[in-house]
Amino acid sequence: MKTTKIISLDEIGKELPFRVPENYFNDFAAQIDKQTGYRKRTLAFMRPWMYAAAVFVGIVVVGQVFYNTNRQKTMTAENYESYVMAQVDESSLVDYYVNEPAK
Repeated sequence: MKTTKIISLDEIGKELPFRVPENYFNDFAAQIDKQTGYRKRTLAFMRPWMYAAAVFVGIVVVGQVFYNTNRQKTMTAENYESYVMAQVDESSLVDYYVNEPAK
């Protein structure tokens, strides 16, 4: 039969069994980057192109919005004119233009 020894906390003491090296967490990110071979890629040469592309896309989108808004207004005016002209019969139009006072 196996015997189990019971250890009390007084026997262990208050000494911490694990230690962390000095400045371990201060240099942690740099150490991981060095061990994994990570290099920061500088995209400085691409930034002007990205800004130019963003400006171009912005201009196209704003232009499209203004174009569609203007087209809707034009279509509404044309639809209204067609509706009004459909309500007037042909003989009334002929009478209007024939009896128009001379200027």
